[in-house]
Amino acid sequence: MKHLALVLVGLLLVVSSSCKKNNVSTKTNTEKLTAKVWMVSEVSSTGGLVVVYKRDLASNGYDLSKVRLEFLSNGTIRGVDNNGNTSTSGTWKFVNNETQIEISGINFAGINFGTITVTRLEDANFDFTGTASIPQLGIPSTDATVKMIPAN
Repeated sequence: MKHLALVLVGLLLVVSSSCKKNNVSTKTNTEKLTAKVWMVSEVSSTGGLVVVYKRDLASNGYDLSKVRLEFLSNGTIRGVDNNGNTSTSGTWKFVNNETQIEISGINFAGINFGTITVTRLEDANFDFTGTASIPQLGIPSTDATVKMIPAN
């Protein structure tokens, strides 16, 4: 009888610990987006240049290493431009079942904000597509894909 009781207690412990592992809470898209300050990892376009910027690449056509975006949970967005010394602020909100983000009131050289389409949003990756202009490279308007990672 003692042996049966020990087996049952052991079985209950195993079941209890496995249930706790399955109760992992998942973050909402808002929580993922607002948990970090995001920096540009790579930008590619369809308007003449395949890769406009890639982090740690020596021959970038345009330096975006200083660009930062911070989405705050109150619907405010802050950013640092490609010069690294200009902060701006605006507003943001998810639209279309959180597949797009509408951004207004923020002005970055080379980035035409409005509505961007989220292609990937995870703890360590935020990728989107939208319209960009890069006057320094002679590109008035192009469809761009932007890959962002958490800033160091």
